Amino acid sequence: MFQVIPVLAWCVAVLAGVLPLKFKRRTVLLIAAALALAFAKFAFFALVGGDAFVPDLPPGVIWTYGGVYGAAMFFAAYAVAARAFDFVAASLRRPVALRTKRVRAVALAALAVATAAWGIYEGVRLPDVVRIEVAWEELPPAFDGYRIVHLSDLHCSTAARRGRMAAIVERVNSLDADLVAITGDFVDGRVADRGRDLEPLAGLKAKDGVAGCTGNHEAYWEWGAWRAKFREWNVDMLAEGHPRVVRRGGDSLALGGLTDPAFRGPRQTAPSAREAFAGTPFSAFRILLFHRPLTDKIGSEDADVRLQLSGHTHGGAFPVLHWLVAYANEGHTRGLYEFAPGRYLYNSPGTGQWAGFPIRLFNPTEVTEITLRRISK
Repeated sequence: MFQVIPVLAWCVAVLAGVLPLKFKRRTVLLIAAALALAFAKFAFFALVGGDAFVPDLPPGVIWTYGGVYGAAMFFAAYAVAARAFDFVAASLRRPVALRTKRVRAVALAALAVATAAWGIYEGVRLPDVVRIEVAWEELPPAFDGYRIVHLSDLHCSTAARRGRMAAIVERVNSLDADLVAITGDFVDGRVADRGRDLEPLAGLKAKDGVAGCTGNHEAYWEWGAWRAKFREWNVDMLAEGHPRVVRRGGDSLALGGLTDPAFRGPRQTAPSAREAFAGTPFSAFRILLFHRPLTDKIGSEDADVRLQLSGHTHGGAFPVLHWLVAYANEGHTRGLYEFAPGRYLYNSPGTGQWAGFPIRLFNPTEVTEITLRRISK
């Protein structure tokens, strides 16, 4: 897909954005070649950096080429819209003059570059802290005011290294949370290459520690070695049959986690939220960590999940793509959803950004502070 789409986008950009401008053949070939270079990001990363998505290249090179690629994609989209406008104008016998088309093409190219630059900035800047409160009558009294800091999709890689991870950890620690929950996609790379970059996670501090669950990217990068490293860093990776219970006097809160479906074979059934809480007290208030924002498919309501924390979607990335992401994730992209009466999903837009798809628009990264509240009956 990531090889075919750039080729198709190049064809669209040339056919809709270049040929209608009726430049001389030499000029058309030069523009087409420049666009081909812009769309060749994945091929360049694979050839020069050793990996199409997380190449062994300086962060500045990765993000810059990502911006160039994004600008080319936006130009192709804008060119299609311009051609549609020209078709309508011609149908109304008001054809657009060639000079106007050329000026417009320059403006659209500039707009594409500006859009991509903004999108890259939104992807790489440090996340803001977003604070929300969620309330229930059923919340045990001892947990009224309990604060969970939710992180997701850190995507530590050659493009997001130790300095970024350390800055995020510092921001989280300043919140003095009761619990830190990390819902998958910690890293893109092997322990030998990225272990030092992700090591600042060992410095995360919370009264009840740090809990996490796997994401699909953990399935791509020697999970056994990373699991041992997370134990060393005191990150409690929750999975089916391995829940955790937090107690405050006679009240309890059960934390369950599910392994991402990427670890399962294609013919295996979807994970079940019930499996995440095996052995926990029936009276415990249940919070589920699952990378993907699916509730119906895994039976979160039947499992008595009161709050589910998820990620995976990167907030839908940007408009239009947002609709496709929502369609693939039961309508969830970012923010708080009530998936059943008194049962909530918080879908993080991500605390980091995958280098393979670096652009965000109207969709900033975040560190989420969630405060649990009890409604008096």
